[in-house]
Amino acid sequence: MVLLALVMGLSLAATTAGRRWLHRVDSEWLGERIMDTLTRVRSSEDWSSAQPLQPSQDYRWLKAAGAPIRIAHALGESGMPTANTLGAMRRAYQAGFRIFEVDLVLEDGELRCQHDPGPQTEMVRDGCTFETLLGALPPDAFLVLDIKTDFEAVGRRIVERVTGTSDAPRVVFQLYRPEDFRSFGLWQSQAPLPGPILTAYLSHRRVDHVAANVGRLGVKALTLPLERLPALSVRPGGVSLLVHPVHSCETWGQARNRADGAYALSSLRCGDHPL
Repeated sequence: MVLLALVMGLSLAATTAGRRWLHRVDSEWLGERIMDTLTRVRSSEDWSSAQPLQPSQDYRWLKAAGAPIRIAHALGESGMPTANTLGAMRRAYQAGFRIFEVDLVLEDGELRCQHDPGPQTEMVRDGCTFETLLGALPPDAFLVLDIKTDFEAVGRRIVERVTGTSDAPRVVFQLYRPEDFRSFGLWQSQAPLPGPILTAYLSHRRVDHVAANVGRLGVKALTLPLERLPALSVRPGGVSLLVHPVHSCETWGQARNRADGAYALSSLRCGDHPL
């Protein structure tokens, strides 16, 4: 069975359309077993080997997010020219958001608020950097960091900046790979960083494998791409389940019966209420 899944996966993965179809079938019907088999053959990704966090992680930021948990995606305006701008964050705050996800890249020695490295031809730039963002962040708000360039280099840069300041407890890291837990454990020994999010965004193991290790790792927030939610067969207890992206009431409708919250647009209204 494993060999058959491997042969099918290699054949279908040869084309873009084949990869999309395979991923959908694998997620909705096979629990991502094909992807998991391919990953175990090609890489050493193993969440059972990740280093657990220190006990008693600080997850007060989850309470600040409200119910359902709302995280302003790209500071609230993901997919728009104003994504990852200070103006987007101000508008999201006025809309009631208190948790703001921001994309960060390290370029020319500066941590910039943008989704990809390089020139941002159609995107608005209003001087948003990690430094200016911290300065503009309201006192009752938190940042969720989506690090788009070297995780280690950017993470060290951020920890150096917030160590010894009141900003540290308001900076929420997302951990993408098993090895990130070791780095984050070291950073927490240097600064009082809050409990992180484990995100399966870059993971190529089946989501059930990732979720099965959440409790052991001491994580209280798990993020899944919306398209991978059908593959989750057992939800980990005591963990807030988040999904992304949620940019419409239709996508929130797909998630709300299983998820506790979403990375959403600050302008999204479903009925009379946000989300």
